[in-house]
Amino acid sequence: MTSSDISIISPLLCKNLTIQTAEKIQPSNLYNFLTTSLQINDIILDIDDKIFYYYISECSIYEIYIINTTEQYIITQADVFKESYSKDLSSIDLFITNDYFVVYKNTNLYFFKENKNYAIDDILSFIKYKYKINIDNINIINQNQINMYEKKFQENKHSKYLIFNKKTKSNFMIYFIVYLSIILSASIYYNYIQNKQDNKIQSKIIYKKNNNILFDIIKLCNQNKLKIVKLKYQNNYYLQISSKNKKSIDKFLQHYKNRIKIKNIYLNDKMYILEIEIES
Repeated sequence: MTSSDISIISPLLCKNLTIQTAEKIQPSNLYNFLTTSLQINDIILDIDDKIFYYYISECSIYEIYIINTTEQYIITQADVFKESYSKDLSSIDLFITNDYFVVYKNTNLYFFKENKNYAIDDILSFIKYKYKINIDNINIINQNQINMYEKKFQENKHSKYLIFNKKTKSNFMIYFIVYLSIILSASIYYNYIQNKQDNKIQSKIIYKKNNNILFDIIKLCNQNKLKIVKLKYQNNYYLQISSKNKKSIDKFLQHYKNRIKIKNIYLNDKMYILEIEIES
């Protein structure tokens, strides 16, 4: 297969995860941030999964999209709306189809969401409330226009799309599409072993950092039935953990002792809440 054989996939095939952060994650911490976000949300990646993310600066939100496909060269239909622009513009534009809606900022893809027959006013309100964004232009897109943009994209064969051939990589790969179309590409290598225990799949991932305290904590929480309520990132990781069993909290603290910083611990509606900070 050559780079001319680019598969254009519907955004509806993407699994979407929205993560709120305090600020934009530093490039050196992106790997840990993304893999942790997936782990916290009980998402186990498959060998054919590809991941895109977009950072929305107005609200410090990361939109993460996971596509499971064996195709070697792919983009989503959301990408082809770039073909509607004849020149660079400073605007935030909304494209609405029957199945999904897409937001572009300064002629670059910003994020997309499924459209469940929402009214236009409801979409605008959602974008303004959720993302703190005011839309400048609205475009209602039909299937003929989508086909036209797809054809135009294939003809232009934009070099800006960095698409990986998984057969040239070992095992597993994540690739990213970054805010304002500055695309940061990275192959992330890891192996995983799945074991069944008590009807649950336990996943062990060999990470670049073997002694990653964050993943040790996730594992210990699962073992002691501690619930991770919140996860934030601002230079360091901040976690909020809850349990009805005080002994489980004590066991957790005894295990880590000076390796973490306790921010707060309190009782709320018969639930013990522990807030901690972890150095990244």
